[in-house]
Amino acid sequence: MPKEKASLFNRLIITIALLLVFILLSRTPADADMWWHLRSGEEMVTQGEILLEDIFSYTRYGADWVNAFWLSDILIYLVFKVGKYFGLAFFVSLMAVGTFGIASKQMRGPAFLRAVLLILATLVAAPIWSPRPQLFSFLFLAILDYWFSTLKKREKSRLWLLIPFFVLWANLHGGYVWGILLLIATLAGELTNRWVRKKDTLPPELYKNLLIFTFFTLFAILLNPNGLELWRLPFHTLDVSLSIQEWQSPDFHQVSFHPMLWMFFLLILSLANSAKKLSFSDLFKVLGFAYMTFVSQRNIAPFAIILLPVLSRELSFLWDEEIVPRFFQLARRSSTSSTPQELPLKLTRFINGMLISLILFTALGNLYLLTRPNKVDALYPHAAVQWVKENQPEGALFNSYNWGGYLIWNLREYPIFIDGRADLYGEEMLNQWKQVTNGGEVAQQILDEWDVNLILLEPGWAITNELSKQDWELYYEDDMSVIYGR
Repeated sequence: MPKEKASLFNRLIITIALLLVFILLSRTPADADMWWHLRSGEEMVTQGEILLEDIFSYTRYGADWVNAFWLSDILIYLVFKVGKYFGLAFFVSLMAVGTFGIASKQMRGPAFLRAVLLILATLVAAPIWSPRPQLFSFLFLAILDYWFSTLKKREKSRLWLLIPFFVLWANLHGGYVWGILLLIATLAGELTNRWVRKKDTLPPELYKNLLIFTFFTLFAILLNPNGLELWRLPFHTLDVSLSIQEWQSPDFHQVSFHPMLWMFFLLILSLANSAKKLSFSDLFKVLGFAYMTFVSQRNIAPFAIILLPVLSRELSFLWDEEIVPRFFQLARRSSTSSTPQELPLKLTRFINGMLISLILFTALGNLYLLTRPNKVDALYPHAAVQWVKENQPEGALFNSYNWGGYLIWNLREYPIFIDGRADLYGEEMLNQWKQVTNGGEVAQQILDEWDVNLILLEPGWAITNELSKQDWELYYEDDMSVIYGR
């Protein structure tokens, strides 16, 4: 195959792979936390100031709120304001293409191998890829990792850019911590490379500058509306992490988490069969992000982003040293004198363009169908909320934890009891919510303490079986929700 046609074919394969990334991460925008992010962004846009205290609940009203995502909330709200559900879902898929597209710049090996690994990494990240500020952290992590991969090749490193880069990151999302951990893994890995292997390491002057700017970066993060509280947030969140599903370890009984194991085992297999030694920089960052993922499933997308280029390099070496030579041996044995007839270059480009256009049209059509309002409504207590709006029952509302954000956006007249901002509510309120849903005498005491006269929950909670036996009246019921009042 002529060189130009081979290049066209490779670009076609990678382009199709990225379009499949778009399709695989297209979903109905219905994340439980998406709603309060939208409302937060709306409030900041309309009020013209950063929201740093709670205005959505009655249990924490007026309390200081560490808003680590104020800038991304504004951006996500503006996307929604312009494009509604379709625009929001398009943005989510586009961020996926951007993130994995940048990660793919580090990849090695034949186009087909890179495409397969891109799809695998996408499946790994899929369980937590949703319209939330963390998307910005995924993108920034891919950029930072790619930047580090080019340091040894650049004449000018421009490490000073780390400071504004992390200032922006810290005002978009608390995932800047992933970036700090990547910096630490890189510094530790390069130092170990220097001690153990004494080759293929960062030049001493460049390493020293990276160390200095990393130090300054730690202080640059303080340039945010929350100040020092932003640094304390990850540690505060750890206190309540056991109560939140996304902070728990991946449940490998769920098929959606199996691709993570496939990717990890594939790395082990490639390392076991490769004569090339993995650099300590790669080793430390892969082990670090793997450890965090096994501890908490919310780290699974960063794990995929970091592992993808490393895995491709290892498999590429295995491909070049083992698979390709054996393939050519077999090819020579079975070769014939005839050569296949090739299409003209212009026709090849036309066919490639038509194929890409067809996949793109399919991707956008699929996205349109996924983002119809009725698709979103079917996932939440839309009918129950409409009943409340029409009948306006009085009293403080006790709500489902998973619906708190939805109610913040869709039932604004009623302050909520709790929502997904676990760091705001802390263990105390999370425990109170659990005690109420589990029923019993203590449940009634908590409801009385907060003057709750209205309850909106899923019908399966223990408390819903007790309410009708007490002084509560069933106001509304369907397959998804029940409303009790008194």
